[in-house]
Amino acid sequence: MRLKAIVATVTILVVLFGGLASASETESGIELYELLASKNPYSRFVGQSYIFGVIDTTHSINRVWHLPVKWTITPEVTNGQIYEAVKQYLEEHPEERNQTAYSLVDKALGGAFPPKK
Repeated sequence: MRLKAIVATVTILVVLFGGLASASETESGIELYELLASKNPYSRFVGQSYIFGVIDTTHSINRVWHLPVKWTITPEVTNGQIYEAVKQYLEEHPEERNQTAYSLVDKALGGAFPPKK
C-alpha cells in the first residue's frame, strides 16, 4: 500500500512539474498557437494555463504599479471564451505570432474584452 502511494505521488509531481516547465518555455506566439491548436489535450491544457498565468500576472502587476487596465474579464466570461478569444486572435494574425506570447495574449484579451469605461 505504501509503495502505491509513493508511485502515485511521484507520478503526480512529474506531471505537475512537466506542465510548469512546458508553460514556462512558451515564449512566442508561434509556440502558444501550436499549443492551443494542438489535438493533444495536454498541450491545449498547457496553452490555457499559460493564458491564465498571463491574466494572473497582469492583475498582480496592475495592482502593485497602478497601471491602466487594458481589458476587463467579468465573472460571466467563461474560461472557454477566454481560450477561444486568444486562439482566434492568433489564427487571424499569423504575421504577429513572432511577437512574445505575453504581448499577444494581452492584445487578444484587449480586443475581446475591452476595459469598462
